Amino acid sequence: MSKQALATIQIAGALCVQRGTRMLQAFADAFTVSEHQEVDIFDPDTSEGYQRAPVTARVRKAARYYDEKKGRMPNPLLVNIRKIDMDEERVVVVVDDDQEGYENAVLEGGNWIGTGRIEFTNDVSLWIYDGQHRAGGLNQLLSEQEAFEDFPVPISLTLGLDPGEEMREFYEVNTNAASVKTDLAWQLLTKMAEEDPELREMLAAEDRDWITRAYAVVDELEKLTGPWQGRFQEANRRKTRGDGVTIPKPQFARSLKPVLDMPSFKRAEASIVAAVLNAYWSGIKQVMPEPFDEAQDFVLQKGSGAVALHRVLPQVIEVVRSNGGGLGQPSEYAKVMKDLPTLEGESVDNDGQLSTRSGADFWRVGSVASGFSGDAGRRRLSLLIQSRLPSPAETIQL
Repeated sequence: MSKQALATIQIAGALCVQRGTRMLQAFADAFTVSEHQEVDIFDPDTSEGYQRAPVTARVRKAARYYDEKKGRMPNPLLVNIRKIDMDEERVVVVVDDDQEGYENAVLEGGNWIGTGRIEFTNDVSLWIYDGQHRAGGLNQLLSEQEAFEDFPVPISLTLGLDPGEEMREFYEVNTNAASVKTDLAWQLLTKMAEEDPELREMLAAEDRDWITRAYAVVDELEKLTGPWQGRFQEANRRKTRGDGVTIPKPQFARSLKPVLDMPSFKRAEASIVAAVLNAYWSGIKQVMPEPFDEAQDFVLQKGSGAVALHRVLPQVIEVVRSNGGGLGQPSEYAKVMKDLPTLEGESVDNDGQLSTRSGADFWRVGSVASGFSGDAGRRRLSLLIQSRLPSPAETIQL
């Protein structure tokens, strides 16, 4: 009888209950893991899922390691059988000893250690939330040769997490240990906070709620007709030539921290902050339109420009207010930013000669603004911009 014809699959190992969550530390053959595995890839169109798309080069590298280099897999894949499968009793947990202690720990949210096995039907999925590239490497080898069917794969299997809890495990593992790229990690944090009031309170207590507020602002900004419409790169979406994208969404969100730390914006609705940002950048476009018309060729709407110009926005807002202007009026920001085109500096041209660049050319890719790299460089760029702004103190009337 082939493995595919079996009515149920069995995996045995060290069984435990950890704070009410059932877990099994075990080995399963590569065929079983491959037949039942699923990876919940984040879809930028629907915002469903939570994992980054697999990187083909990493999958191939893993396959070569296990095949050509005779590599081993000591670290387990982190896997979950979802709550719906447990609730529908398509999974059976068999305890070798102390059944009562095991059941009490599950009911009371306690701890328990023992041994046992799980039995599950062929239609149950093993959701991999850490180790998808290693699993993908084995999948590639299984498609090419049968010798890997019985390769022992270590798995750390949680039993009964729902997709939201699974996503949170993925987030914690990849941000505290292996570090998932920020674009997806912050997006997941925002998604989790929307559904978890305790997480929102914790983020606020730790002064990290600006991350989720920033993402909410970016989402609102994308809806507005203005300089940033169509400029943000989503997680799991590759940049293509001519798509108009200039900056990854998390980089823009991170640049908003000085703005969101302003007392007047601490409790402001995301739509209000987005409207202010849209007016601010529309005002900048009024005094210097060329970098917006050919955004790919300039750094104004890339990391350097966004970070520097958001660092000076609190000062700009104070000047607008002191002048009696409305924060939603682009023309008010244009008045304050009118000297932005006077920024100048030297850069090396194609002939290797130093030349002075100002106006839009200051912001052209490879020109002066491109030289302000890293946090220190962007801080210097923001100070340079500030030198062209009116001081709020100059407009104070006693």
